[in-house]
Amino acid sequence: MMTTYSKPATPERISNEVTTTTCYYIRKLLATYSGELQSFIAEGAGLIADAKSDLNHVLESLYLDEPDISVMARELEVLAQLHRSLSGQVKDSISIPGQLAEVERRIFWILGLKRIDPSGKG
Repeated sequence: MMTTYSKPATPERISNEVTTTTCYYIRKLLATYSGELQSFIAEGAGLIADAKSDLNHVLESLYLDEPDISVMARELEVLAQLHRSLSGQVKDSISIPGQLAEVERRIFWILGLKRIDPSGKG
């Protein structure tokens, strides 16, 4: 009797790219705060994210190692979903103050950006 063994299933590779839906959502967020965002990346060291950027290219320019790119892409996915959820809670007045701002700060930080005071008061 001949026994055949099936090839062991290989786990699917987790994509290291930010999905189109998340890119769209984050680019809308970048557009909302366009006058309040500043890059903290040394000039020429990476692409600067803005409302028209390909966020996957931005991540590839900022994080040189494939595992880092993958981690940051997944984190952006989670943060964008959390931001959507918290935004809905803010509309319903059930969000804890500061949570939404912290999620936004983390999204911007991953993309090499920080919010500045548009009035110049620091």
